[in-house]
Amino acid sequence: MIKREISTNLMKKLETFKVMALGEAVNTPILLIGPPGVAKTAAVIDFATASLGSIGNDDMFLLETDEGTRSNAVKGNVDLEALTTTNKYKIDSPITSAKVVVINEIDKASASLRNSLLGIMNEKVLFNGKEKIDCQWSNFIATCNEIPDDEKDSPFWDRFLITHEVGRLSRTDMLKYYAKGGKAFKQKHKIQLPEQTDIDAITLDPDKLRKVLDKTHDKLSDRALSFLPVLVKNVMCVWGMSQNKALIKTTELLVGKAAAKELAAVLVDPKIRAIYDIIDAIGQCMTNSEYNVQYDRLDNAFKEAESANLITEDDAEDMKDRVSAEEAKLDFLKTDDEEQILNS
Repeated sequence: MIKREISTNLMKKLETFKVMALGEAVNTPILLIGPPGVAKTAAVIDFATASLGSIGNDDMFLLETDEGTRSNAVKGNVDLEALTTTNKYKIDSPITSAKVVVINEIDKASASLRNSLLGIMNEKVLFNGKEKIDCQWSNFIATCNEIPDDEKDSPFWDRFLITHEVGRLSRTDMLKYYAKGGKAFKQKHKIQLPEQTDIDAITLDPDKLRKVLDKTHDKLSDRALSFLPVLVKNVMCVWGMSQNKALIKTTELLVGKAAAKELAAVLVDPKIRAIYDIIDAIGQCMTNSEYNVQYDRLDNAFKEAESANLITEDDAEDMKDRVSAEEAKLDFLKTDDEEQILNS
């Protein structure tokens, strides 16, 4: 495994970093979706800095797009120096040499600009008339606020094998950020990327893979589905997951949480499923008393699964994170939590 340490002043971005690592490992473009101001680009820069050591002028190609951005922003411009000194017509295309390509607000880009990106995304080649220039990117990351409703079936978005939603911090998380120093806050995340030997050592259960295909076949193109086995293997490595969990995580990344939950009902032990069902129920509570009932149920279900040796350390950490995410939805809990943080 290739170990990497990411230094960041961003909170709640470990999952985003892992998704970017997955995109690099599989060598496929990824799409980060989220409202303005959730630090999508800042997260990419932190990841790229860890990946490259430092970011030189040619290492990153970052393009802010809007309806008026022309395709030559991607294709490049005529190299006037080469034209005047050697009388050779040459296009200077910085995107071809960049190790990290970032296209911001790609939902606002024109059809012409998007078409210019297709070869770069799919074949890692810039097509410029008769000329074909190889691209060197290890990470191709696009961002958008949302995919427009009238474009959701567009084949362009199918080019992004992996999509990931970057959400806002809850009020409680923001107060924790203040308490830890605000802009001065720093933390380090350790992630891992597989080498080819790690991938080759994994054998997938064909029956389980077939069950994933049942949940995804009607929702994905053949091109996207061709990545399924290698994607599952890389998810196992990047997240350090068992095969069952990686199959569920991969389904979530490809077609969403609803299909992943249906798959979990088939693959996961009933005692573990019961825990996640209770965690989901916590997020639906309307009062403290309802919350206390569900929390007691969760405690009992966890102890039962733990006594049956069904819960690993990774399981426990994942469950803890999911409980926190559901609790963040409950306004009646926030007042108490915020008081504790402010008084600490």
